[in-house]
Amino acid sequence: MSDDLQDLIDQLEPLLAAVFIAAIATLRAGIDYPRLLIALRTGDVDAAIDALNIESGVFSGYVMERQAAFAKAGAVVSESVTKDRVAFFRRETRDPSIRGPVLEPEARGPGRTPPPAPPSLSLDGPTPTNIVFRFDMTNPRAEAKIRTEAAARITGYVDEQIETARKVIGDGFQRGEGPQTIATAIAGKVNPISGRREGGIIGLSGGIDARTGKLTGQASYVENMRARLLSGDPDEMLKVLGRFKDGKWVEGTGMTLRDRRFDRSIQKAIRDVAAGKGNPLSAAKIEEMVAKYSDRLLARRAEDIARTETASGVEMARAEATKQALGKAGLDDAAVTKGWYHSRGLDHARDTHVAMHGKEVTGIDTPFHLPDGSVMLYPHDPAGGVKNNVNCGCRGDQTIDWAFGL
Repeated sequence: MSDDLQDLIDQLEPLLAAVFIAAIATLRAGIDYPRLLIALRTGDVDAAIDALNIESGVFSGYVMERQAAFAKAGAVVSESVTKDRVAFFRRETRDPSIRGPVLEPEARGPGRTPPPAPPSLSLDGPTPTNIVFRFDMTNPRAEAKIRTEAAARITGYVDEQIETARKVIGDGFQRGEGPQTIATAIAGKVNPISGRREGGIIGLSGGIDARTGKLTGQASYVENMRARLLSGDPDEMLKVLGRFKDGKWVEGTGMTLRDRRFDRSIQKAIRDVAAGKGNPLSAAKIEEMVAKYSDRLLARRAEDIARTETASGVEMARAEATKQALGKAGLDDAAVTKGWYHSRGLDHARDTHVAMHGKEVTGIDTPFHLPDGSVMLYPHDPAGGVKNNVNCGCRGDQTIDWAFGL
């Protein structure tokens, strides 16, 4: 089943990424730019936020895709569980040891009638193998699970965008920037060829660091790139490109998702500024560079979200499908053994997840206790939070003991 689920994840990830990108495109297209400018000119932050039209409705396609993925994963698991049960009982009917206990000597003595042997497990016996498990999306528990989880994600995205935009506006005012500059930093610009709004921080990850009060996430990367290129400081501008060693840029340094077609222009600007000349990069050129960087960050975020949330949805569907199967088969939750497996090697691996490799627990609702104190029902369980789920490559496994209680 793991291979089937992995194949499904590979199919679902690009679909969810595309839906997220489409939602952000809709969000950006809905920005009332003239009203945003008017609000910023009057210093009305709330009106400026209203002009962005950041609403949960733009994520409707995302919700539908999450529900569809949940249903598909549940169907795959239910089909696999059906096959597993058939195989189990066919295997056991060929094993005479399953038919009953060995008779005690006194039961075999003269004049004694041995007790009847328990009925054998067979295709036509009292424990039939022709039960078919089908994933029921109308099951109240299943409905509530995917609805609640998807709603929480959307609420998080909406709140994040509003908080980030509010922070960018506040920081812009503090720096004395004009309304046009702040509006562009938030909403980007409309590409005259495609007619689509590009750049800005709408759609990027962000928020405010509770300790420092500074902007965080991808939105802060965009702000940093703009500030560095405008700084007129060669050392700051070089941070966009990264460190240079032995004739090559050191991999992993600098703003790695920048559009490298601009590198020569940035290098020339650094040389000119270092030589005491003015910065040859115009504000418009810098905004073009920043917009390309922003759009690449958005594409990366869509990939990360798709990878993380598809895996979470599949594991959630696996647990729900298993619960439904237990109910139909009349088995106790303790008939399930769950396993946790780390499967992406050790490079950039979470130590806590490596430590969990091969760990097993009994019971469908029995949680895994991670070394850092996290409690999760399965890998990718939303209860583990961002620190345990973003780009996690772990996988779960669930085995049902069909002879449990016999």
